Amino acid sequence: MANLSRRDWLMLLFDGADRPLDRVRIQKAMFLFSERSKAPAEQKYSFQPYNYGPFSFEIYPDLDWLFEQGIVEQAPVPWMSSPVYSLTKKGREAVEQVRKVADAGRLTLLHRLRDFVLARTFNSLLKEIYRLYPEFAKNSVFKS
Repeated sequence: MANLSRRDWLMLLFDGADRPLDRVRIQKAMFLFSERSKAPAEQKYSFQPYNYGPFSFEIYPDLDWLFEQGIVEQAPVPWMSSPVYSLTKKGREAVEQVRKVADAGRLTLLHRLRDFVLARTFNSLLKEIYRLYPEFAKNSVFKS
């Protein structure tokens, strides 16, 4: 089994998604993966309490790199300040290679967490994260 990077897990987050992911859901899915996967520290992002709960400043540069490499594409959403992301054809080919060496249990967990964040509205997602991890709500600007 290969030693995957954080960026590999971020790329795998998009594998099989039924719709594009916005930045909030990317952050929350990767946070839950960091909390629950038991992956080595170098394979996970570090998070801190921020405006909308757990936030990693390391994710956006990796997301930008995936975009620059043509692995993910961005699509604007009129009512959101940031785009949504999905795999490109090149990204699906890259994922195919990484999936072969990824820990199957962690990959299943990652996809379940992705589906969890996609199934919730913005408000219900933040409420649930704050309920489960209240220490990450302390700097939040979101008030339910």
